Amino acid sequence: MKHLKLAVVMAMLATFLATPGCVTPPKTKDKLKPAQLEQIPKTLAILPFENNSVTDPKRFAPLSKGLAAMLISDLNKSGSALKLIERNKIQSLLKEIALSQTGSVDEATAIRAGKILGAQAIAFGSFMVLGKTVRIDARIIKVETSELIMAESITGKVDNFMELERNLAQKIAHSLNLALKLTTGKAESDISAALYFSKGLDAMDRNNRTQARELFKKSIELDPAYKQQVDNVQGLNQ
Repeated sequence: MKHLKLAVVMAMLATFLATPGCVTPPKTKDKLKPAQLEQIPKTLAILPFENNSVTDPKRFAPLSKGLAAMLISDLNKSGSALKLIERNKIQSLLKEIALSQTGSVDEATAIRAGKILGAQAIAFGSFMVLGKTVRIDARIIKVETSELIMAESITGKVDNFMELERNLAQKIAHSLNLALKLTTGKAESDISAALYFSKGLDAMDRNNRTQARELFKKSIELDPAYKQQVDNVQGLNQ
């Protein structure tokens, strides 16, 4: 029985580390025709990511909101015509459709959410922590046509979580023909910084701003790069 269990874990680990992204967007930024540019979505909603962690899933659950919030914040720096749906509007919607109870997002649910939010494109996905490795899978689809715009998988160390998130932000920007330049945090940023930031978002959603400030402060202490993320949290200073 022990040998069977070990074999299953090893198989999961091999798949986790080896599976490449499904689609890599072509480098067409300078070749797009005016008609093609008009088809690029101008409004994007990013849903919380599903937590598929094998290692301590309860501990890493807050990253579901945190990862989405970080992507929204970073993509807002593109300075383009792309409109990012605000996180608080997305959270309100998720409560209405009871998505937060399952934490799972399929394509049909994503499209439904996108239509209600008035988004032309919707991004959703999952993450998995396995030992010292984290993998993030993300998809973007057009709401009206269900056309796949992007499908990517990124794998790296848990202590480089911000770098992984910003790599994903760059890929999303590229798929939407956006120019985006981001600086990275520490070469090795403790994932606890991301967890404190994510828990701060949970506190904000519970309207506990005092607790949120304390958690955000701990996040910045571990990695000052999270200050930019905290500064973009709406309602913190109200």
